[in-house]
Amino acid sequence: MNKPFLVLPFILLSAYCFSQNSLPKASPESVGISSERLERLDEQMHKFVDDGQLSAVHSAIIRKGKLVHWDTYGHEDVDSDDRLKDNSIWRIYSMSKPIVSVAAMMLYEQGHFQLNDPLYKYIPEMKDLNVHVGNGELEKAKKPIKVVDLFRHTSGIGYGWSGGYVDSLYAAADRKSMNTTAGLVKNLSKLPLYSEPGDHWRYGLSTDVLGYLVEVLSGQPLDEYLKEHIFSPLSMNDTHFEIPDSKDDRFVTNYTTDKETGKLKVIDAPSFSPYCKEVTFFSGGGGLASTAEDYLRFCQMLINGGELEGKRLLSPKTIELMTQDHSAHAAHDGGPVVMPTFGTGFGLGFAVTKNLAYTGLTGSLGAYGWGGAAGTYFRIDPEEDLILLLMIQLMPYDHLKAREKFHTMVYQSIID
Repeated sequence: MNKPFLVLPFILLSAYCFSQNSLPKASPESVGISSERLERLDEQMHKFVDDGQLSAVHSAIIRKGKLVHWDTYGHEDVDSDDRLKDNSIWRIYSMSKPIVSVAAMMLYEQGHFQLNDPLYKYIPEMKDLNVHVGNGELEKAKKPIKVVDLFRHTSGIGYGWSGGYVDSLYAAADRKSMNTTAGLVKNLSKLPLYSEPGDHWRYGLSTDVLGYLVEVLSGQPLDEYLKEHIFSPLSMNDTHFEIPDSKDDRFVTNYTTDKETGKLKVIDAPSFSPYCKEVTFFSGGGGLASTAEDYLRFCQMLINGGELEGKRLLSPKTIELMTQDHSAHAAHDGGPVVMPTFGTGFGLGFAVTKNLAYTGLTGSLGAYGWGGAAGTYFRIDPEEDLILLLMIQLMPYDHLKAREKFHTMVYQSIID
């Protein structure tokens, strides 16, 4: 598993990849970043691969609209020795959430809904819901779920991850009938909420419900809506719920760490991946796969105030609204994702930095972004005019602290 990597070939590969993508490029120093300090970033990220802790890593930085760092290292699959490509496709899981949030806000701008509208106005099944009040007892919710609750994870809908009473009901739900977004929502309407809508923050299936709302309001399946209104305008040509047969040779294998051996163990590969089979459930909360370049184009649209290369998706004022903290009133309600806390709040689809000292990370107030379950990570820092993106495939990934180290190594490279 610990295969030796020669430095020179990967330097050449990175240079080749850097020259092939369509993003505007510049030297690091021309936008206030140190090339010498970027070497620290590469050394740290490459070490994860060389030590057999990750199969591959793709890191990228855009500053002041220019791509100044683009590094690919490792293999798409360590057993087949398929080297990572500049256009390798990654499971971005919950980094789907910002994309679907943008899709919904495009409909908001067209007057289809208001954020404080009750969700049942558009999805009648989500009316008169029950809420768990403790010890297995249920009551009628005193308040309806508002549309804004779906964006900011204050709906009372969870993931069923914590092992409590409501989680047991999630586990017992009819999974076979949840092969579409409509089927998911129908099942969720029968399950109790974890808490009163609007009162607490709990990470969960809210963005999947938001994806269904996009379908209801637009009259299109979510995959078609995203392709027509986001992916095609932004030239995100390699972002899919279902990987086309012609692209599965670029799909990176997903791994876990074997507890006994400490080595990488395959948990999802193109030969048997659900991403490479027919997909009918378009998960707005975690169903997309994408490339580094595609996701950078999405991020550049956001930092530009909703526009990229003459194609405008949103108004700058809408981006401003989305990147405010909408969760300041909401206490954390359990689950493995602890938010909002430690200097971080949640906006309309993004985590938002509120207090640098509490986060323990370098950065800027107002920086925003999110990550995915296999370790992918992005942040957009308007103050520094900076985008940072990390692509890896490992579940779980927290023990490596790869995101935190990447984040630190990016910011330490800024010298102006």
